[in-house]
Amino acid sequence: MNMIEVKNLKKSFGDLEVLKDISFDVKKGEVIAALGPSGSGKSTLLRSLIELEKIDGGSIIIEGNFLCKDGKYPPEKKIAAIRSKMGMVFQHFNLFPHMSVKDNLICAPLMQKTAPKNELIKKCQALLDKVGLIDKIDAAPSSLSGGQKQRVAIARALMLNPDILLFDEPTSALDPELTKEVLNVIKQLAEDKMTMIIVTHEIGFAYEAADKILFMTDGYILDYDTPEKVLKNNSNERINQFLNNVI
Repeated sequence: MNMIEVKNLKKSFGDLEVLKDISFDVKKGEVIAALGPSGSGKSTLLRSLIELEKIDGGSIIIEGNFLCKDGKYPPEKKIAAIRSKMGMVFQHFNLFPHMSVKDNLICAPLMQKTAPKNELIKKCQALLDKVGLIDKIDAAPSSLSGGQKQRVAIARALMLNPDILLFDEPTSALDPELTKEVLNVIKQLAEDKMTMIIVTHEIGFAYEAADKILFMTDGYILDYDTPEKVLKNNSNERINQFLNNVI
């Protein structure tokens, strides 16, 4: 089953064409690592999938439902229902600084009335335990390291039971030691067969954890295949130039 289908996606900012006829699909349980140079369109693609950016042309289908069809969007109520199937983790955590870790996790599901508060607190505890931060449940975000903040952000995304998780360079603001602890959590989610697209520059992680590499440059998908074929056995000069620069 395809969880995500993207067909002939186009997106421009003024005269700058950022996404040029992008097409790919993601099956249930697949982990996709999106690689490529800065400015290649990876983050715009990710943001388009959850409607943080409106596309100009093409179609996005999430679990069989059109988020956008031939550049046209359905009513907001339908968009919200489709979007609710996805969670997103950003580069800079986006935690509410005035709330404790627990309140950051339960805030959205409490507002959406997905479950009684006592059940949400139990779920919050279980997810913090999963990411190794149960001891920080009452802590303020300001007291956490960058790696801990990102793990809280992942737990918060999981509170709404998403079928798909999107990660926009989740470790780019972290030093190598903190990067490792966040990547370990994402690897655990991969083992749990969570469907994920991860924009990253961590080549080793992409090789180990991803089912497929989506390599972008200049708004195009240059390759979409297994890590072995894209990262080890690729004859494309542009891809190999990128790999030589970052490894």
